[in-house]
Amino acid sequence: MSIYMNISASEIIVLSLQLYAVMNPLVAIPKFTDLVESNQREGFFSITNKVFLTILFLSTIFVLAGGYILSFFGISYYSLKIAGGIILLTVAIDTLTTGHKPKEVETGDLIVVPIATPLIIGPGTMTSLIIFGELHGIINTLLAAYLSCFFVYLTLIVSIALLRLLGPTFINGLGKFMSLIIASFAIQMLLSGFYGYIIETYQVKS
Repeated sequence: MSIYMNISASEIIVLSLQLYAVMNPLVAIPKFTDLVESNQREGFFSITNKVFLTILFLSTIFVLAGGYILSFFGISYYSLKIAGGIILLTVAIDTLTTGHKPKEVETGDLIVVPIATPLIIGPGTMTSLIIFGELHGIINTLLAAYLSCFFVYLTLIVSIALLRLLGPTFINGLGKFMSLIIASFAIQMLLSGFYGYIIETYQVKS
């Protein structure tokens, strides 16, 4: 794993947009606003800040520890890409057909649990962070992850206004459009994973 791989602003921006699409906070807006309005103990900005700090923390953990996780379990990079592609495609199809991500866990004492994870930082995002860390280097991926988290934060900040202005139907439509991007990204990940796995296996046998 290369930590100080050439840092590229354009690469970081592209990665952050891809991560934002995978996080897809638009589909979390209805659930987020419902939880905010039903919670009398904490204010809107307090809840939003907790979600933001949680996704920052989780993103950092998976970028920094991803390579070590792969090494510990003996998982190849291409196998992870195949698995990640399958997970992302499943999430995208589910969101396209139902209008929301796969069923979330029930809300506990911490309101950030169903929003920060698994709605925003779910299996697809976790896998993408690990893959990007291996492919683009830790620094590039960390900066991209932080930038995408900031975009998510801005989305949540204006979520109530967006929901009132555009309506839930339009928001769901935007979320489904993001799911198309996720599906395309998932297929690309799957194909490159299969191709790399075949090449790697052939080289080992030869």
